[in-house]
Amino acid sequence: MALQEKEKNNVTEILNQAIQNGQNMIAELLGKEVSISVTSIDSIDSSDLNSIFPGKNVVAPVELSDGMGSAALIISENIASIMADLMIGQDGTNPPSSLEDLHLSAVTELTNQVIDTIISNVSSQVSKSMLTTPLEISSIDLSSSVISGIEGTIILLEGDISIGNLGNGKIGLVFSGESVEVLKQGPKAESSAAGFVSDITAGGGKMEKTTASAQNVVTSELQEEKKLTVYDKSLDIVMDVPLTITVELGRTEKLVRDVLEMSPGSVIELDKLAGEPVDILVNQKYIAKGEVVVIDENFGIRITDIIRPADRIPKL
Repeated sequence: MALQEKEKNNVTEILNQAIQNGQNMIAELLGKEVSISVTSIDSIDSSDLNSIFPGKNVVAPVELSDGMGSAALIISENIASIMADLMIGQDGTNPPSSLEDLHLSAVTELTNQVIDTIISNVSSQVSKSMLTTPLEISSIDLSSSVISGIEGTIILLEGDISIGNLGNGKIGLVFSGESVEVLKQGPKAESSAAGFVSDITAGGGKMEKTTASAQNVVTSELQEEKKLTVYDKSLDIVMDVPLTITVELGRTEKLVRDVLEMSPGSVIELDKLAGEPVDILVNQKYIAKGEVVVIDENFGIRITDIIRPADRIPKL
């Protein structure tokens, strides 16, 4: 059942990169330093999960498209409780002793985005379509419960996770079904371009993987034009990738009780003054400021200030 050396190397290469993307997404969502240390990657029987993850764990399973099987994210409940506390606007120092509906909903929001980021990265590396359909998240004891879709011989990434100085616990990533065989075959050479696209569009727009030409970017201020030219060549393959543009009128923070008390007619005061330029974000990264205009019957934005193209590209 254990992976052969070549298979293990293939699976390790894929999942190490994928879990790094997952770590970055968790850190971004929580606004905290997050560290995941991989302790083991191997093939096991699904019945052994209960001895590896004792006690209660939050399990977020997904069904993979095109008959690729299933996958799941496993997080020890103590860490999931800290995540839930942070997701509802608290500081994580007094997490709930058990996950009620509100906290489970908060963790669901996080795990859905994290596992989407992970699977998107895996998909790009193996050049296989792996869209995810989330199944019901739950806090379970694996000694008496099973994970939906996870059965038989599976691939398991096991690791330790810490969130700042708030706490640490265990995290796992499992794959079942046809995806197991795909992972064993390793990354595909032709996936390099797809990986470049994936890392731009997944995980809030982080661009961590570049082509060789992009790595040769000249950073000198005196050679700005050459810098743009090098980027342009590497970006040819992603020019048609859609990006989400968001206009942010302002922000504020509210307690959970304040949000629950909101009703029609409630007024929320934002942190911007009337007439102050609004922020323009691409994939949640700031690139410009602008003023609100009306175009026919629709709102629009006239850009008044924008960062240089050379600084704009890494933010996409």
